[in-house]
Amino acid sequence: MYLRNIIERIKLPFRKEKELYSSFYKMLGFYPRHIQYYEQALHHKSSSIKKEGCRLNNERLEFLGDAVLGAVVGDIVFRHFAGKHEGFLTNTRSKIVQRETLNKLAVEIGLDKLIISSAHTSTHNNYMYGNAFEALVGAIYLDKGYHYCMRFIGQRIMTRLINIDKVAYKEVNFKSKLIEWGQKKRVEIAFDLVEESKEGGSSPVFVTQVTIEGVACCTGKGYSKKESQQLAARSTLALLKKSSATVENILSNKKQREALSEQPAAAKEEEERVEIKAAESQPAHFMDHPDFDLSDIRITTQARKKEEIVSAAEAAAFQK
Repeated sequence: MYLRNIIERIKLPFRKEKELYSSFYKMLGFYPRHIQYYEQALHHKSSSIKKEGCRLNNERLEFLGDAVLGAVVGDIVFRHFAGKHEGFLTNTRSKIVQRETLNKLAVEIGLDKLIISSAHTSTHNNYMYGNAFEALVGAIYLDKGYHYCMRFIGQRIMTRLINIDKVAYKEVNFKSKLIEWGQKKRVEIAFDLVEESKEGGSSPVFVTQVTIEGVACCTGKGYSKKESQQLAARSTLALLKKSSATVENILSNKKQREALSEQPAAAKEEEERVEIKAAESQPAHFMDHPDFDLSDIRITTQARKKEEIVSAAEAAAFQK
């Protein structure tokens, strides 16, 4: 009985490792060569591994995987959209590698079930899964090289889980879209951060309020300021589309603002008009006023000069 317990304890780690190999094979389409890379990719920083005085987690692999993933997806997008300009290719790649997309992909392939993190870490709508996905790509690169990364992303992800054409032509920059709408309507749009807090004591949460011409529209709650702005803009666009009353209220406020801004301008113009009229009723310059007429002075001055000349001539004649 004692010997059997020892044998079971020895078999247990091998059984777990075998299950891990099997899980990665189903996920990747190949067996890992160095399983330690993949194990590290699963460790969130809240459950770091202590090894030789260092705390190991998936953050370094995430950094590497981010760079490799960008290159692989850029390669795929470049080949798929022949002739498309650089801006289109960059935008498409950004949509594929953004955290929201990577979060969904991690769940689709079952990576979320293998991630190791502390029990109190909030996993709701944050980027833990997407970060682990990037770390997984980093592990593949270290273990098998760039070719296997291309194989995994191309065959297991892009072919099965992502419609690249649908992603490319889908509008996801809701903030840009809302700003464009505001420019066409010539209305003022503000994105105000109204709340910043911690969820579960770890994940930061941001709430953004969209206000158009003083009309409070929608709010967005996200785990980054950018995400909260995008969500608020998306909800606001939906509101503007279905609520004509909201649009009318915004445009009404715009007219009132323009009217108020025109009043000071009109008053100033009227004041200038009165000053001009008063000036026209007075001499244009103080020198033109009768009290300041210098014509007599000039004549008198000229006459004196003549008298002096005659006097000087007579004196000279008599001296002779």
